Amino acid sequence: MNKKERRLNELVGLLNEQPNLSVRNLAGILNVSEMTIRRDLNFIQSSNRLDNINNIEHEYKLSEERAKYSAEKNRIGKFAVSLISPGDILIIDNGTTTGEMSKYIPENMGLTILCYNYYILSQLVQKNDVSIIFPGGYYHPKDQMFESPEANNLIKSHRATKLFLSASGVHEKLGITCAHNYEVLTKRAVISSSLTKILLVDSSKLGLIRTAFFASLSELDIIITDNGISEEWIHLIEDAGIELHIV
Repeated sequence: MNKKERRLNELVGLLNEQPNLSVRNLAGILNVSEMTIRRDLNFIQSSNRLDNINNIEHEYKLSEERAKYSAEKNRIGKFAVSLISPGDILIIDNGTTTGEMSKYIPENMGLTILCYNYYILSQLVQKNDVSIIFPGGYYHPKDQMFESPEANNLIKSHRATKLFLSASGVHEKLGITCAHNYEVLTKRAVISSSLTKILLVDSSKLGLIRTAFFASLSELDIIITDNGISEEWIHLIEDAGIELHIV
């Protein structure tokens, strides 16, 4: 039995005994990174080795999500605004990393910004010389997103020079995924309405799979991530012809 198999067996045993253990606790007990635990959980789930795996950190909690990798998300958000040009028409997607970006949106550049997240809207209304488009719709308190068919139709009728996109998982084979199915149609709408698609994602999401698929890697132009990215992912992204920025 190799090292990985021993760890997987220990992980299954821990979860059978204490199904409410968090990813952070599991990482500490097994002396590995949280990213490794998430990959192991995905593997265990796909191989049906544990029935209650669906209960492990699949419920999206906004306060916890904002706290995770906050320094990395902050750096990614700060760098993202450096790609903005005067007069740009932007779409800022729903997400905690894009939320960090919204705090640093520059003023007095004649920007037009479409968004559909309450927190991001609250940041933008404080900015000078920023025209805001807010499609509205049904409010989802889990992540402060607004969406509706009417809102998606409005998005489809607009065009943007740059889209700043978020994701909960990025997988080399299964593509880009998010935590909630209600996000998918809006994400597809903003992708189809944008010239340059820029993904803001911390490195812990690379290799993860969530339930709701919304895009393939080939649809992206740029990825911004942190310096926790592995060499394997650097090569994978560059080989796909995607511009990569590591901050």
